[in-house]
Amino acid sequence: MGNNFFDISDNETTVKALKAGNEAAFEAVYMRYARPLRAYAGKILKDGELAFEVVQEVFVAVWEKRGGLDAGKPLRHYLLRAVHNNALRMLRAEEARRRREGEVVREREEQENREARNGGGERKAEEWEEREERAVAVKKAVEGLPEQSRRVVRMSYWEEKKNGEIAELLGISVRTVESILYKAKQKLGQALKKSWGRH
Repeated sequence: MGNNFFDISDNETTVKALKAGNEAAFEAVYMRYARPLRAYAGKILKDGELAFEVVQEVFVAVWEKRGGLDAGKPLRHYLLRAVHNNALRMLRAEEARRRREGEVVREREEQENREARNGGGERKAEEWEEREERAVAVKKAVEGLPEQSRRVVRMSYWEEKKNGEIAELLGISVRTVESILYKAKQKLGQALKKSWGRH
């Protein structure tokens, strides 16, 4: 572009100069309108970089299609309308892109959730089955204990009573309760190992 100053105060003269390919006129128009047009585009797009792109595109189009400019219409209005339209077009494109990205993310999350639910459902079923088998094995093991041991185990684990409480209720010493629980744990452990060893 040239460095010569061009007076753009007269719209008709300016547009005619642009149509004739006068680079000084184009540079003067750019220097006068680029910044306010970027501010205008920025209000629409809420993005400074996108606003800069829009304005650059508009000025490139002005220069490339300068032959079609109408000297009878205000250049300022033409530039504002072009920036407005381009900014809205870019906004729609950005929204569409974000929507597509959001859809991709949602689809991936839904797929992961489905897989997690399916896998999780299977795991829960397996865990439930294992718990059921363990409960049955524990019940059988407890039933195989002597009567007093069964009562102590039930009071301790099912009724969650303290050793002193059990001793008082059964009329035995705390030491005896502890001894019964220790032996019962060993027997239960052996029974459960045998049960799980079959899997």
